[in-house]
Amino acid sequence: MKQYHTDIIINASAEAVWQELNNFAAYASWNPLISHLEGDIREGGIIKANIVPLKQTMRAQLMVYKPNEELTWEGKLLTSSLLCVRHYYQLKSISPTQTHLLHGETFTGLAAFFIPKSLLNKMEKVFIEHNLRLKSRLEQTSI
Repeated sequence: MKQYHTDIIINASAEAVWQELNNFAAYASWNPLISHLEGDIREGGIIKANIVPLKQTMRAQLMVYKPNEELTWEGKLLTSSLLCVRHYYQLKSISPTQTHLLHGETFTGLAAFFIPKSLLNKMEKVFIEHNLRLKSRLEQTSI
C-alpha cells in the first residue's frame, strides 16, 4: 500500500466547504486536480473525473457520500487486486466558521508497489495546491 495525506484549516463552515466540493461545474476554474466530475452522485454511484495531472478521465465508484462530513471514491485498474485508488475528503467541523479538511489517496494492489515515490510526492504537492486554492476561494467569498 502507498498513500499520501494532506490537511488544512479553512475559515468557513463545514457546510460551505461541502458545497464548494460538490460544485463540480466550477472545478475547472480553481481545481488543479480535477477539471470535471460528473455522474451518479450518491453512495454506490458511478462517476467520471478528468484528472488534470494524469491527463485522463477515470471512472470511479462513490464509496462514501455523507453531506458536510465525507466524500470518498474508489477507482480500479482492471481489478482491485491490480490497482485500487481511494480518494477522500473528510471534513471536521472545528467551529461554526472553521473546518479541518483531510484530503488524500491510498493505493493498493500489485501495481501500487511500482508507483515511484517521485510520483507520490508530485501528487501530494498538487493536493496541497488544491487545498490552498479551496481555502482561498472559500475565505474570499465569506468575507
